[in-house]
Amino acid sequence: MAENDELRMLAERQQRVLQQLAELKNEILAMRTELKLNATSPAVTSSPLKTKSKLKAEPINRTYLQDFVVNASPDYVPYSLLALKNLWKDRLNLHVECFIHSTVAKLSDEAIKFQNAITVNGTAAGNLPKINLTLIWKNVGTYTEMITSPTSYVPICGEVNILRFLSRCGPSEFNYEQLDNVVEVDSILDACYLLLNKQNVKQRQQILRTLGTKLGKSTGFGGEQMSLCDIAFTSTVKQVQRTIAKDINPNMTKCISRVTVLAGL
Repeated sequence: MAENDELRMLAERQQRVLQQLAELKNEILAMRTELKLNATSPAVTSSPLKTKSKLKAEPINRTYLQDFVVNASPDYVPYSLLALKNLWKDRLNLHVECFIHSTVAKLSDEAIKFQNAITVNGTAAGNLPKINLTLIWKNVGTYTEMITSPTSYVPICGEVNILRFLSRCGPSEFNYEQLDNVVEVDSILDACYLLLNKQNVKQRQQILRTLGTKLGKSTGFGGEQMSLCDIAFTSTVKQVQRTIAKDINPNMTKCISRVTVLAGL
């Protein structure tokens, strides 16, 4: 019995260490991106993202599909999940079930609206590949997390990082790593991560200005084609717009409106 208790305690310590390492990695990534953003002059304009005329749609590798758990706060709704569900509807069935953790007393009206939309099962073909996703409303603040291995509890922290993960195992035509400028896409996704997780209003304003410069006068970060950056940006702004609403320029508003309509948010 003592030996079993010791093994259990060791396993728990290992899980905590792994979680701390994951959090540290995200913090380092955020710091690196922040330094990169601070070094960027607002006066310098950025060219639109270079995209292929059409990403090749390849068969989905079903061996990469598994069941996931996402913990999200009802105060910071992960709209990108709904966007993927709607955009993937002809290629992959993202089946979502929602539950409420004991740390949440009541769902906000926006969370209820989102839950009703994302749990609707459409008329997807029965032979489509499927991902079962359990969404648990939990008091995790801005750090939405995905659990890919319940036994070891190694979370993927941050909505944009969840997007990165899902884009790799979902339909190939939505995988941004097939784009010519994957580094630029990653920098925009990192900026969205910082925009959500920086609590200082001035820092958020600075990051938003950088994103505005990158967007320029384009209809979206991916040009005419809606990109993962557009989804991440729209979801992020919708979550923090009460603190940055006056700093969102007209073209950003157009981009967000476009994504909201096309992705059914």
